[in-house]
Amino acid sequence: MRQKISLIVQPGDSFFPIVRAIDRAHRSINLTAFRMDDPIIQRALIEARQRGVRIRVLISSSARGWADRNRKLLRDASEAGIDTREPPGDSKRARYHYKVMTVDDEEAFVFTFNPTRENLHYTRDFGVELFNPTIAAEINRLFDADWDDRPFVPDAHSPLLVSPFNSRQKIEGWLAAAERSIQIADAKVQDPAIVRLLVHKAASGIPVRVLGDEAHGNGLPAEIAFRAVPRYKLHAKCTIVDGSTAVIGSMNLRTESLDRRRELGIMVDDGDVLQRLQAVFESDWERKLPMFDTTATQVMRLAEPPGRAATEFSGAGFILLSRTSALVRHAVREGVTTIGRAPENDVVISDALVSRYHAHITREMQICRITDRGSGNGTFVNGDRIIGTTALRPGDVIRIADSEEFRLLEL
Repeated sequence: MRQKISLIVQPGDSFFPIVRAIDRAHRSINLTAFRMDDPIIQRALIEARQRGVRIRVLISSSARGWADRNRKLLRDASEAGIDTREPPGDSKRARYHYKVMTVDDEEAFVFTFNPTRENLHYTRDFGVELFNPTIAAEINRLFDADWDDRPFVPDAHSPLLVSPFNSRQKIEGWLAAAERSIQIADAKVQDPAIVRLLVHKAASGIPVRVLGDEAHGNGLPAEIAFRAVPRYKLHAKCTIVDGSTAVIGSMNLRTESLDRRRELGIMVDDGDVLQRLQAVFESDWERKLPMFDTTATQVMRLAEPPGRAATEFSGAGFILLSRTSALVRHAVREGVTTIGRAPENDVVISDALVSRYHAHITREMQICRITDRGSGNGTFVNGDRIIGTTALRPGDVIRIADSEEFRLLEL
């Protein structure tokens, strides 16, 4: 039985929750894209369209540094039969920055991250997956309004926060009611009214802690405890109050995000989600790994193929994550890791499209290279067929024929 709500943690959960949802879509997918370059998600969308799913993607035209790439994304999606539009009101001042997806009017996602290789594997980010037709309908109502350039009035009873309509009002009232603690993961806590409110709560004896980055955190008042996240670039926007409710979404706690841009967040009070969020926050604050199995540690821990003894790496290691199953993760050890259909390979793919000895990865210290061994149907890196040997970088997507795809991750 599916959980009604679950937490996505990056780095760790990767593209898998998104691709699984796309793969099970039957009727419709609505998606907003501020930046998107993950080839596996793009391919999953194309495959969904090919099996008859109606797909609409709102693609921002104002993402800084992404104008050319987003124009190409528009062209490629349109050529694949995916309906695309740029929000008519999108501009540098009033960006359409929200990150949501709905599937079949029943399932909804709210992300802090973009579907890019960087956000999926190199930044601290969160998302929420909900099997809730009411919330999916409210997100679709907003999506339809932006798609057709129509006015929108948010549902006052919804747990969604929509900028510039009601985010400020909801967040300020919620923070003002805090009784025990306020924990914030946000690189840009800058809105003057929010900062004054946080200082007031701290002065009243309520601990206020902010995880951010050095560039912006140095400007916060001394009453607010601040630490930078050393292990990842912090891209998440998440606030936890009293350990009992959290807001996760696309908006930073700054004036532009609250008052001018299209942003969306969701207020969550699910106990399991809050427990996992707390664990990740504390691990980042204390600069150590969580002590129990959160979503992140399940995926980031090295997992051997069935039947083999687990081996811990000393120092950094590499794994291959399978697109088709988040539980299939293969270690890339020092020396040679072989890939093919024959059972003696390290990574066995039982598909007639795959050669018996298809490819191998050579790892020397922290350098990985992949070699195609004369396969009939090819080895591909980031969509390009390779000839002979090519270097690999963490985050690269490796496709074996048209059978299986893996992403190379560094632990």
